[in-house]
Amino acid sequence: MLSYFIDDSKPASETRLYLFLITDKKLSLTSHRLDKNFNKLLTGFRNAIYYNDPATFQKVGLTLGKLLLPNIPAACKELIIFPTGRLGVVPFEALLTKKTKSSNDVPYLIRKYAVRYEFSASLALQKKYAPALDKSSILLCAPITFDEKDNLSNLPGTEAEVNSIAKLFDSNNSSQKILTNEEANEASIKSEELKNYRLLHFATHGMVDEVHPELSRIYLQQSGENEDGYLYSGEIYNLQLNASLVTLSACQTGLGKISKGEGVIGLSRALVYAGAKNIIVSYWSVADQSTAELMTNFYRELLLPNATLSSSLQKVKLDMLQSATYSAPYYWAPFVLIGF
Repeated sequence: MLSYFIDDSKPASETRLYLFLITDKKLSLTSHRLDKNFNKLLTGFRNAIYYNDPATFQKVGLTLGKLLLPNIPAACKELIIFPTGRLGVVPFEALLTKKTKSSNDVPYLIRKYAVRYEFSASLALQKKYAPALDKSSILLCAPITFDEKDNLSNLPGTEAEVNSIAKLFDSNNSSQKILTNEEANEASIKSEELKNYRLLHFATHGMVDEVHPELSRIYLQQSGENEDGYLYSGEIYNLQLNASLVTLSACQTGLGKISKGEGVIGLSRALVYAGAKNIIVSYWSVADQSTAELMTNFYRELLLPNATLSSSLQKVKLDMLQSATYSAPYYWAPFVLIGF
């Protein structure tokens, strides 16, 4: 476990980052003084990935890697990240572990470790005795088309995405249900039936309001006069989920308001409080086709015997690294696993 804390109670020149490394054998603490450019480094790292700027990425990714990654025991295969502040929207998997001049074998952190995140150590402690991952049923939701007033592009690739995933579960003798077009409406998602599914997959648009996080929303189809098709964060809190995993195959669903002492408050936090044991969300807008491929391959891995969420996501990202089309971190880095 890697837990981070930033002490900014003193003058900016004395701001420090504290890093706790916890294994089953020891606890260690390191700290670094943060200069005034730290937030610029975080922004530069995300922008270098999003805008595909290899030169800036190499420089910033290595600088942040040295700052944020301690000496991790050689036997470690998985990291649980407890971020703080703006670290809550940084994909640690894309940090660089060493200097390199090769573009073919970039030393991303994901090459060495499966990575998952948690909001706080107290939440992790509550999940210490969580039941095994239940893959017996899945509900897949894809509105595909959206109201013109929202100025959102249609997502034709999501129909193929949910159908492909459903076939995987059908061949695995797991129950599955697909909601597309008009059936992918707000009333269906608010129904009692939702808690009967152990896996929930939403292939749609999402919008995060960083000023008013309760207005962050998942876009669905309208259903009747009382349901406008916007599943707001405030409404998600009232859902009764019994899901081992909720996947938001949508844009920027991992973002939110960064609150001191609380971290990122948005759709992901709402889903956890509604009962989701684990969630997969994204940090930025991603391509329709690459997302469909990543998600389909993720569930294929997950359905293998003894597969775990973190190892399945790592395997898919490593496979994308080897592809000619989707090797850039823009395609695989934004999707992160939160929870156990």
